[in-house]
Amino acid sequence: MRLPMKALLTLSALLLLICFNANAANSLNFTDAWIAEAPPGASVMAGYMKIENPSSTDIDIVSVSSPSFKQIEMHQSKESDGFAKMLPQKKLTIPAHGNLILTSGSYHLMLIKPEKWFKQGDSINVSFNLSNHQTITLDLNVKKATFAVKRPAMKCAAGKCGGK
Repeated sequence: MRLPMKALLTLSALLLLICFNANAANSLNFTDAWIAEAPPGASVMAGYMKIENPSSTDIDIVSVSSPSFKQIEMHQSKESDGFAKMLPQKKLTIPAHGNLILTSGSYHLMLIKPEKWFKQGDSINVSFNLSNHQTITLDLNVKKATFAVKRPAMKCAAGKCGGK
């Protein structure tokens, strides 16, 4: 049985649309993604964003990378007995039909050993590798850090978070 060319083209377009929508439904949406400007010579920068998962299954970010940094780690900041702790995370889970906010004092990205000093206005290419075998690449803008909530100074365990 041979299909007329018009029917074949319509069927092909419909299949492409179905495949595109299936992939889009299994992806993440990133908003308000940015990197905090650090002083010249700083060996670490921090990344923040809101990540939404419109799909019906949890999606994990299993790794993050950028050619502009030696390494990028996923962390969670916690206070315990008055001491600040940054706990490395093997993955960040974005729940089905939910979101995860990366912000100061909570989950965030630690961008380690930048290739140069990045300042406000620069754009940095960052790739997110997901548990569904997708890679999402974004350009994150560097901005001056201004946080709406001022947190009281925390003591740092073993002097690892700087300050007094």
